[in-house]
Amino acid sequence: MNLVVVAQPTSEPVSLTQAKNFLRVTITDDDVLIGTLISAAREAVETFTGRSIATKQYRQGFDAPPYFVDSVVSQMAYPPAYYSLPMYSTAMWNYSQMIKLFAPPLISVDEIEYTDSATGNDLILDPSKYLVDSDSEPARLFPGPAGSYWPSCLFVPNAFRVTFTAGYDTDPSSAGVPADIQLAIMMLVANWYENRGEIAADIPKNIQMLLWSKRVLDCQPTRG
Repeated sequence: MNLVVVAQPTSEPVSLTQAKNFLRVTITDDDVLIGTLISAAREAVETFTGRSIATKQYRQGFDAPPYFVDSVVSQMAYPPAYYSLPMYSTAMWNYSQMIKLFAPPLISVDEIEYTDSATGNDLILDPSKYLVDSDSEPARLFPGPAGSYWPSCLFVPNAFRVTFTAGYDTDPSSAGVPADIQLAIMMLVANWYENRGEIAADIPKNIQMLLWSKRVLDCQPTRG
């Protein structure tokens, strides 16, 4: 599995004006520097939390989708609770074919493309053929309707590709970006602006404390 950024963000979750007010900077000489620090701080926060803070388009690729597995061995490999998530609790079909989309929060699944095993052509999967659970973090994909299966893919690298958009509303005037994330970015900008040596490279502990509740902790990767 790989995850690449297809389209970079067009705006940052913290504006230059917000950052300069926080820094109490009134001159314009450092505007480019502060803008760079905002982007760097946002990227550092994204790495620490596992989230997409600014809105970006991603492509998550798989050599093949996770296929349906139903055997005595697979049933013995995991506890019963593994097969009883509330939304799809009637069969193992749900979990053996579940795909997780990383860098939440998910905004939309834009396209699923796959390399067909029969023809070798790249095809677009009809949106009616999959189900999206955007409430979970990471978001989840299932073949749909219930009881369906992912299409058969040619055995080539990244034969199954999901393009999606994720992130918060990056308009600084909106309430889309959580306040603690905005504050953490501004504090990190201030730290780097005032301390420009190597020691400033790490995220200070007090800023980490703001972000711990926003970390995406997922110990169950996509199967298959």
